Amino acid sequence: MIATAPSSPQTSTLKTSVGFAAYPDLRRAAFEAADIARAGLGGSQCRLALLITAGLTGSDPIPGLKSLLGPAGIAGGATTALMTDRGIVREGALVIALATEGDAASGAVAVPGRDAADAGGRAARIVLAGWPFRLRYPRGLGFVFARGNSPLAFLDTWREFMGPKMRTVCGIMPGAPYGSGSDTPTASVACLEASYATGLGYAEGFVGEEHPDARLIHGAAEATNTALKRLDERSARLVVVFESVARAATLGPAAAEEWHRIVAEAGDVPCVGWLCDAVAGYGRGIQPADDPRALIVAAVGDSPLTPPTAA
Repeated sequence: MIATAPSSPQTSTLKTSVGFAAYPDLRRAAFEAADIARAGLGGSQCRLALLITAGLTGSDPIPGLKSLLGPAGIAGGATTALMTDRGIVREGALVIALATEGDAASGAVAVPGRDAADAGGRAARIVLAGWPFRLRYPRGLGFVFARGNSPLAFLDTWREFMGPKMRTVCGIMPGAPYGSGSDTPTASVACLEASYATGLGYAEGFVGEEHPDARLIHGAAEATNTALKRLDERSARLVVVFESVARAATLGPAAAEEWHRIVAEAGDVPCVGWLCDAVAGYGRGIQPADDPRALIVAAVGDSPLTPPTAA
């Protein structure tokens, strides 16, 4: 199943809101986090949402959110740790809600597949079928929560259909991907298609160094700064971090310092993240790479059609 939300051709504006709930019950935590995120939109209709949970067990909670979020497309998955304004947390639910207007379209899909490569092709075809009014190669930002060994397989087939303008980050999740469209999804995908300013920043793992903490922390801060700079002075609305489990394990207690540096770079912009078994992405300045200790930062800002932020 895919949920899409096209709008009339106008200037695109974007509202984002983040909700977090730390209840031990999966469905309650997801519902409470979604309610907080929905309320943060100030009455605007949520069009796209991400749900990421940590340390909770139970059946897919996305169907239970439909009554709250209405027609919004929802994607997500389960992980072992979330990064929030409370720091790094091991139990709870995180919901990111986005409200779009103008010429924006959004979509979410959960697909089965023989493997990640098969899921990439299936997801892309369904998303494009939901946007018959768009150009051949859509422009925007995609978030992928997948099963498998490597995100590269998903991205290879996904790019064949979506083209180079749909900047995408794919995380292989420690737990199951979510999505009401499939009982056992191989991938859960959310896409935002519009002329919003988007930016990606990449931090490599510095494999082989004896004491890599300082370089890993500096690299994460630089990746955040790079993602924000690529918004070309448009107001940032959201910063999202995909971090590999291996990177966090290498940092150990210093992972908290890395997250503090990322949040400091983001400033007043909502900034959240989660751990993935592996992560890769593609877009301006980033090519898919097999780095077990990688970190990718995605930033979303106002449409370039709107005036830039005053200095």
